[in-house]
Amino acid sequence: MLSAATAVGAVALAVAGLVAPAPYAGNLGTGSFQGKATFTEDYKPDFNIVACPKSDHLKSLPKEFITGLNAVQFDQGKKNENCGVIIEVTGPKGKIKVPVVDRAAGPKKGDLNLDKAAFAKIADVDDGVVKITWQVAK
Repeated sequence: MLSAATAVGAVALAVAGLVAPAPYAGNLGTGSFQGKATFTEDYKPDFNIVACPKSDHLKSLPKEFITGLNAVQFDQGKKNENCGVIIEVTGPKGKIKVPVVDRAAGPKKGDLNLDKAAFAKIADVDDGVVKITWQVAK
């Protein structure tokens, strides 16, 4: 038979396990964005090249499956606040989750520059530029 303290502790642990922290969203919020995606073939995982510094939200750079965020959203708020945010991008062929590791040259809100491997998951590489929607991954 469980004591009252043990039962209360078990309930507290069960409830605590159900509450997951919200994903890191930088200052992008919970909305959905529309834009265009392009890709870069020669991405090299190097903190000396990308705009995002090594941080608690971006401890390392993946070898592929990354994105650069458009200048409008990258530059809003605190510097580099959106570095390390994981976003889910939807294109004509499907969806992919990628971390923001760089600032893209594209000036329009909603635009992304994916690496070639990530782009290939959401669209045909021969298309070069495609319409997308994206949001902070859940």
